[in-house]
Amino acid sequence: MHCARGDQLATYRRPQRPLAFRGGKSAILGYVNRPASSLRGLWPFLKPYRGAIALGTACLVAGIAAELFPPLVWGYIVDRVIARHNLSGLVGPSAVMAGVYLVGSILSAVRTNVVERAGQGFVFDLRNAAYRKLQSQSLAYFAQHRTGDLMARVAGDIDTLQDVVIRGTDSVIANALRLLGVAGIFIALQPKLGLICLIPIVVLAFALRIFNRRVKNVYRASRARLGDIGAKLQDNLSGVRVIKAFAREEDEQDAFEGVTRRYRDAQVEAVNLRSRFFPAARYIAQWGQILMLGFGAYFIMLGQFTVGGLVTYRGYGRYFFGPIDDLMDINDLLQRASAAWARVEQLLEAPISVTDAPDAVALKRPEGRVEFRDVGFAYGDGAEILHGISFTATPGKMVALVGPSGAGKSTVLNLVPRFYDVTSGAVLVDGHDVRHIRQSSLRSAMALVQQDTFLFNDTVLENIRYGRPNATEEEVEAAAAMANAHDFIAEMPEGYETMVGERGVRLSGGQRQRISIARAFLANPSILLLDEATSAVEPESEWIIQAALDRLMAGRATIVVSHRLSMVRGADEILVLDGGQVVERGPHASLMALGGLYARMVELQNG
Repeated sequence: MHCARGDQLATYRRPQRPLAFRGGKSAILGYVNRPASSLRGLWPFLKPYRGAIALGTACLVAGIAAELFPPLVWGYIVDRVIARHNLSGLVGPSAVMAGVYLVGSILSAVRTNVVERAGQGFVFDLRNAAYRKLQSQSLAYFAQHRTGDLMARVAGDIDTLQDVVIRGTDSVIANALRLLGVAGIFIALQPKLGLICLIPIVVLAFALRIFNRRVKNVYRASRARLGDIGAKLQDNLSGVRVIKAFAREEDEQDAFEGVTRRYRDAQVEAVNLRSRFFPAARYIAQWGQILMLGFGAYFIMLGQFTVGGLVTYRGYGRYFFGPIDDLMDINDLLQRASAAWARVEQLLEAPISVTDAPDAVALKRPEGRVEFRDVGFAYGDGAEILHGISFTATPGKMVALVGPSGAGKSTVLNLVPRFYDVTSGAVLVDGHDVRHIRQSSLRSAMALVQQDTFLFNDTVLENIRYGRPNATEEEVEAAAAMANAHDFIAEMPEGYETMVGERGVRLSGGQRQRISIARAFLANPSILLLDEATSAVEPESEWIIQAALDRLMAGRATIVVSHRLSMVRGADEILVLDGGQVVERGPHASLMALGGLYARMVELQNG
């Protein structure tokens, strides 16, 4: 059932209908509906918990009824017991109040448990839906968005929404029910006095509408600045070695202070708005007490009200005017949540540029034949950067892509696993257009070894096993041996159980690369993609890695991108790219005889 819910969340779209409970017409509740209308997109995530929400709401309604009953008993005691000196009349009302308080406490406990469990489930689903959406995006999306800002949306913004769902919604509904219930009782006891006491509340409702319009944009700017902090922090922590290497700590401190200052300024603007409005709102609400006392006494002297009735009114004062503070605080929270939801919703609704076609097939026994047919490519709406790329890589053969920086070599490589989709032409694997192969099946048929080797902050064993999670330890060790990695792993303090640190920081560049190659060996791909696989390693490790790569390439279709031309001399075909197109092609000897761009590049490297 949970997986089915996850599928539903993954296909989330903004609903066209608001929440079912949104349709109140009362002026008192008008300000609550305004921010809630912008949060109605949360309903698909709340819907799986509608049973718990209904039970919690029922407990809430019954609990509020129990909570509002005692002041009526107070009025009864004043008019029917004290005024008549009927001491025995205290027993019944006291017993009733004890029973009502007990029932209210039980209902409150049930409601709190049910609502908070549902709230935690809602946040769990929402956070995982956001992560699932990010995982579904192409590399183009991540190139256009800052990692730290995306982290802030999945973590901080959703935490803000959690506060609203668990605490805010329950408090809004409870206090709104108290206001409506007490308003009804006031009018029933003394219609004129009840309507007079409502005047400050109506004034306050309209004032809150004005406040919300002003504060909404302030909170949205504040959430955006918080995202800037996350992005800057992520950049600086990831690049801490570069910062220290160039002694730029003070400069980065100043830059970070600039980002946090903008967040502080946005927060201070919100504080200024709240500090002006909230005291004024409380003053308006307190006029209800003044009107209650003055007109209540007046109606008693006219014989149109009783002392017990005024005691009842006063007993409800904390239920009627007390919740105003709570509702203003919750209203403020709803405005913050509205700003946070706008950012999360933007993430959830972002279009996915690379998706599986409805008729996509799975590669059952991939052979590994890769073919580029007149491929053109452009990033987004920009100018085309690849033009008419055509070549074929077959099992057991190696195709190398070389050329100056910016020629488009790595871009060509990224089109094979469909990290991006071609703009024109087609990329085929085993005769199938990759756009009609399931992405999971396509990428399972290949392994990518990159220049910037990424290792997870886990053990050596689990980093190698990432290529095939169900592999045995014996299979992992065999893959490591093929990658010339077993010996140095065995010498580590805890062997294969050694933690490698974040991004493999505890290992040398050559060790990280050999673990990456072992991961590729274990995956046993049909297609091998090498992107500058030896350019970032120490010289003494290069020949060890090259030997491991030679074993890895055997029998597989291999496409290599490298600036180190010594690595590609044995390629079956070398494609020389310049300006996004193939300007020369052929084996090493033919290209050297041609005396063109490739020959000049070799001469420059040989010095």
